[in-house]
Amino acid sequence: MWGAVSHFLSFTLGTIAGVTLMCLLQAGRQADEQFTKFFDKEGGSDE
Repeated sequence: MWGAVSHFLSFTLGTIAGVTLMCLLQAGRQADEQFTKFFDKEGGSDE
């Protein structure tokens, strides 16, 4: 019985970690796109 609970908890924690990482990567990508659009619109560069 403990094995089934342990596997369920492992699966649940892995799923939560995967969804969290996916959300962070999408937020980072959107921030990068907005950053790039801002500098393209302003005509500046990040150097």
